[in-house]
Amino acid sequence: MMVSVTAATSAVPTPAELGLDLAAVDVPALAERHGTPLLLLDPARVAERYRVLRRALPDVRPYYAVKALSHPAALAALRDEGACFDVASPAEAALVAGLGVAPDRCIYTHPVKKPADVAAAVRAGIRTFVFDGERELAKFAGLEDDVELLLRLRYRSPHALIDLSYKFGADPGDAVDLLHAAQRRGLRVTGLSFHPGSQLWSVEPLVEDIRHAAMLLDCLAGLGIDLAVLDIGGGLPVPYDAAVPHLSGFAAAVAEEIHPLTRRGIRVISEPGRFLAAPAVLAVAAVVGVAERGCVPWYYLDDGVYGSFSNVLSDHVHPTVHAYRAVTGEDRRDAVPSVLAGPTCDSTDVITTTALLPPLEVGDLVVAPNMGAYTTVTACEFNGIPKAPVVVL
Repeated sequence: MMVSVTAATSAVPTPAELGLDLAAVDVPALAERHGTPLLLLDPARVAERYRVLRRALPDVRPYYAVKALSHPAALAALRDEGACFDVASPAEAALVAGLGVAPDRCIYTHPVKKPADVAAAVRAGIRTFVFDGERELAKFAGLEDDVELLLRLRYRSPHALIDLSYKFGADPGDAVDLLHAAQRRGLRVTGLSFHPGSQLWSVEPLVEDIRHAAMLLDCLAGLGIDLAVLDIGGGLPVPYDAAVPHLSGFAAAVAEEIHPLTRRGIRVISEPGRFLAAPAVLAVAAVVGVAERGCVPWYYLDDGVYGSFSNVLSDHVHPTVHAYRAVTGEDRRDAVPSVLAGPTCDSTDVITTTALLPPLEVGDLVVAPNMGAYTTVTACEFNGIPKAPVVVL
């Protein structure tokens, strides 16, 4: 997908830029101490990204999507910034509560839940939940005085890497019937929710979704149904292997669209995950095998798509992987297209077939930036290979 060259963009970090970023981090020493693979987490960067987002969109209250990166150090950094949290399971709710976060700073956004999960979240003090169908309403029976609901809408987007409305969301045309169904059960619906999709390549889908939701809010108000909240989801992109629209473009467009809403008292919230988490983690792996197949260098790493690079499979992103010695400037040899494969016996365990790397040997280190989101949380231990430990800087 293409990004307009006339719009401000966030570029993929160059090896030289990454080298400057890592100047104060002794990656080989950390690899020696902890072994490889490992993930280097900088909680201060999570906090910094949160502050950047708050300055860019002061009228949108972000609820960090815990599912993106649930490491306690990242969550604590956000807690200390006064952040709110978007949880989607009892375990996520307990994790945040265990860090001393008050339940009124949390919303429970999974549209489909077990009744026991709803009850557990309510016992923990969470009050705001999301639903997208009438059958979900029965799960709140007996809790009518303890909860408020947001109706999640379905807005499909071809401009998102992952279309989150494929699995969840009610047809906007069914909104009135669903709100009336909630009223009949004595449940209070306070707002609307949608997600424009993950890793947006353009701001236009988000703008269009906000406009549609605003029109629906107007129509509902005309029917005597006044709602007070609009949740605009996440979707802010990160430059893995290509430039992406800059936050400034999203912020300017969103601010313009929500101004009429906030002016009349509607509270606008969001669910950022990737934007806050991804830049805070560097993946480090070692070469454990070298081969040449079809005149192409193959490097086998001790991490792969069943480990930290699970984002390649589950998230459909393509992290840029660098030779560590090229990042530091120690290796200036020409880079050539190379294949990076993971450590398992599965032939699908291939991270990329297009990595640009100088010749590598067993024991050499490679590094990948922007590896905080949907990496350690989606990794498994296939073949009995343990997940990479997270080392907090």
